[in-house]
Amino acid sequence: MLGSVLSLWVLALTGLTVHGQITPPSALNLRITQNMTHAISPTLYGYMWEDINHSGDGGLYAELLQNRAFQSVIPKTGAALQGWQSVSGAFLTVTAGTSGVSSALPNSLQVSIPRTAKGPIGFANTGYWGINVQAGWTYTGSLYMKAPNYGGSVTVALASASGTVYDSATLYGISDTYKQYTFTFSPKTSAPDYNNLFTVTVDGASAAGETLYFGMFSLFPPTFRGRQNGLRMDLAQALFDTSPKLWRFPGGNNLEGHTWQERWKWNETIGPIENRPGRVGDWGYPNTDGLGLMEYLDWIEDLEAAPILGVWAGLSIGNYSDLPDWPTVPENELQPYVDDVINEIHFITDPEYSSEWANLRAEYGHPAPYNLTYIEVGNEDQFGPDSYQAYRWQMFVDGINASFPNLGLQFLATTPPSVALNPAYLKIDFHQYATPGWFYNASSMFDTYPRNGTQWFMGEYAVTGTEVGCELGTPSCGRLLYPTLEGACAEAAFMTGMERNSDVVFASAYAPSLQNINSVQWTPDIITFNAGRAVKSVSYYNQQQQLFATNLGTHVLATVPEPNPTTTPLYWVASHQATNNLVFLKVVNTGSADLVGNLFFDFPVVGGFGTAQQLSAGLYPIPGVYNISNTLEVPNAITPVASSFAIVDSNMFNYTFPQSSITVMTFAVDF
Repeated sequence: MLGSVLSLWVLALTGLTVHGQITPPSALNLRITQNMTHAISPTLYGYMWEDINHSGDGGLYAELLQNRAFQSVIPKTGAALQGWQSVSGAFLTVTAGTSGVSSALPNSLQVSIPRTAKGPIGFANTGYWGINVQAGWTYTGSLYMKAPNYGGSVTVALASASGTVYDSATLYGISDTYKQYTFTFSPKTSAPDYNNLFTVTVDGASAAGETLYFGMFSLFPPTFRGRQNGLRMDLAQALFDTSPKLWRFPGGNNLEGHTWQERWKWNETIGPIENRPGRVGDWGYPNTDGLGLMEYLDWIEDLEAAPILGVWAGLSIGNYSDLPDWPTVPENELQPYVDDVINEIHFITDPEYSSEWANLRAEYGHPAPYNLTYIEVGNEDQFGPDSYQAYRWQMFVDGINASFPNLGLQFLATTPPSVALNPAYLKIDFHQYATPGWFYNASSMFDTYPRNGTQWFMGEYAVTGTEVGCELGTPSCGRLLYPTLEGACAEAAFMTGMERNSDVVFASAYAPSLQNINSVQWTPDIITFNAGRAVKSVSYYNQQQQLFATNLGTHVLATVPEPNPTTTPLYWVASHQATNNLVFLKVVNTGSADLVGNLFFDFPVVGGFGTAQQLSAGLYPIPGVYNISNTLEVPNAITPVASSFAIVDSNMFNYTFPQSSITVMTFAVDF
């Protein structure tokens, strides 16, 4: 996550200071021409993804049980029992003193039943801050268990914290070696809240004095498109509805690890979940890697999007306060890591049954190769530019190209644009988190960018704060907890510049994507959720659904005038959709007054009407307040409003753009 490290460089590039020139009642005379300046990149809008804020485990990945396999925890510590609690006095500890479920999962839950036990006794999992129990859903579960002496039954259940049982199952045949047991739950009633548990109990009188061992639990609700080991339906649907055209994964910082050994290892995220060891994630909690390489690629296929595959490039993030000492692989030790990436690409792209990697992919359920074009070498390597420039970039690019000369792979660099690389980069990933003012200024940063064959990916960006110098600080100095209307308008102003210059900006991604409200490491985020509900932020509606991404033309149309410092606080871009012969006009008013635009068309508007989707304060009860957010408590404070309007004169009409608003207008045309 890059803060404002490159802000000065970008502002030097733009050379602009925002100073609004249009003041009410002045009107902007805007002519939309038929001149198509260039094609719009089909991958312009998408997502950056990493498991942060429990956005993967406890979020998009539909697994309901937290700490399901005791991965990356220290046995015999209280922290190893995160998510687990005793029921009726059973003694719980995590141990590596017995053989585990697999070599990848050496830890087990040891459950000791007191000699005085009576009645149901055992343990429970609290889920990821609750479990969503819904009537009509079928939950599929499994666990491994063994006991040296106990041969009785074990009862598993979905229940409320107060004891209401929504459904249960009884498991038989326990032995002294680990065996997997499966079960299903079909609740007949929905729980009134998310304060629910997954419980495992035995009869205390029968099991008194015995010790049982458990490992690799799993419990899934229905998943998006019914995929096994799949995604949470509401979160996946919300992302799917935005029609993203690219998906950058698996990070972000979560790719890099705090050490070389803690990096994201693709080959440990594939195959049966009991063979995935998990890892210590970069954001303060273990990653199960249940959401692994193939789950990501299957999801990208569902989206019909293009993957941007981030590959570890020899730099771990270490301590942010000590950048010069970040762990970097020396040149003479780097080749094995290059070879590892080459194997990963073989696994993803080799033709069906053409190699050991293709055979393994088929064994895991996907015989056909996945599509892959974009490889991002590292992440935010402005923190290690010397070694990146000296050898790391070249070793990865040259090594991968030599192994795949016919794939047409394209590589993204992650150092600042001013760092010269060999071979020269053609695409570069740039990140920016800043105040609204930065985004106003940067809306024209690409207008004069040299058309020399290089292209930008705005791989992470968002308005994160209101005070310069505290963009990544605390809420007390302006750090945003949720995206605001003011921030979304600033982002939209910047997006008009990206779209207008989409010959040099081939892709972009607001970041981060998701946050579980119960475990937040970074704010703001585009969707916030808890165990059962999700709220779409103002930036969500702006970025994707109903506004920018879903109203995207195939070609940019020139306007007279083009946006410039004299036309602020209005920002705009026009485009033509050749397939359906539509014109989209996106206009952002970042000011505090309503402004009129007199629109002139160099072409006939068919049907005599247009439509608009708009985000604005609208009927919000406090005029002039723009720090409005959608939250779990108030999920619909700001949502798009649709309207239609007549065009009496087929060549011209006027439209009022409200204060602090984003408007996307659509016209059927004839040219």
